[in-house]
Amino acid sequence: MKLHLGSYLSWYVPQHPSRMEINLDKPILLAELVAQLKLPVEEIAIAAVNGTLVSVREAQISDEDIVELHPPNGGG
Repeated sequence: MKLHLGSYLSWYVPQHPSRMEINLDKPILLAELVAQLKLPVEEIAIAAVNGTLVSVREAQISDEDIVELHPPNGGG
C-alpha cells in the first residue's frame, strides 16, 4: 500500500519519508497501521483511502490501497 503522511505527521516516523510503501500480507484496520507506526490518532484530522474520506478507527486497508493521513490545519 502507498501511504502519505501530510504536514508534520511524518515527524512521528523519523525513519520514513512522508511518502512510503508498506507491504501488507492481509487486510488490516487503518487504526492498526496507525498504532504500528506510533502515530497519535488524535493528531489525524483527515484520513482518506483511495480518495474517499474514512474513519481511522473503522476503515480497513489492503496492499492495493493509497492512504492519506493529515493533521488539523490552522492559520491566521
